[in-house]
Amino acid sequence: MIITRLVAVLLLTAPSIALITSSPAHELRPATVQTATSSYSILGYDPITGEFGVASASEAPLIGMNLEFLDLEAGGVLVHGGPHLEISERVMAALEEELPPDRAIQVGLFIDTDKENLQILAISQHGAAAFTGKKLEKHAADEVGDVYVAAGQRIPNPDIINAMAAHFQTSDGPLGSRLLGALRAGRNASGEEGGEGGEGDVHSAALLVVSPRARFATRNRLIDLRIDFVSGDAVAALEALQAQVDSVYGIN
Repeated sequence: MIITRLVAVLLLTAPSIALITSSPAHELRPATVQTATSSYSILGYDPITGEFGVASASEAPLIGMNLEFLDLEAGGVLVHGGPHLEISERVMAALEEELPPDRAIQVGLFIDTDKENLQILAISQHGAAAFTGKKLEKHAADEVGDVYVAAGQRIPNPDIINAMAAHFQTSDGPLGSRLLGALRAGRNASGEEGGEGGEGDVHSAALLVVSPRARFATRNRLIDLRIDFVSGDAVAALEALQAQVDSVYGIN
């Protein structure tokens, strides 16, 4: 059974959608999210539409809580290995000052003594970059392109990242569709494909896109969809949620 905090407010400005999730009175704070778990993500930029987006999947619940650092003007950052809010804030501040993403990551890690256990992805209009710590367990990999960065830590095999990057590079269409397709390609490369309880299973997933077209949506969010926890395949659940939203609101 999918546990979501979905039903609350749908702000629709066709074709823009923002999904605002409701919160329980005693919701989990970011510091409670598990850290020693498998995660893989992709950040992307569409220079034609000006949109930035991120898609992510994790063994741990609530991966969507880590996708808050995405800005229409500055770009975005994502940290694997825990929320690490101070690092994300420093990287975003550097991106806002128009530092290139690789320099922005250096700023974020400047005073961090545990950086070799972290993985950081960053993107802006000036390019993309990634940092993968040397002490990460199991497989950890990243791939950087001009308008995307894909990375994963504690993943079953590095083919996950190769598959995500290849899909994003060769696909076309809306940014959100390309990111979700890349996440699916990574899931398929992991060998999960709807499995339950095996190595590589992901139990939460999220998709976020900020866009100039989301004029009336919160924080420029064109798409904000999250699967907070599912016992089986969170990527498949996220795709089903996207399809349901598209069907209800007649979005192609």
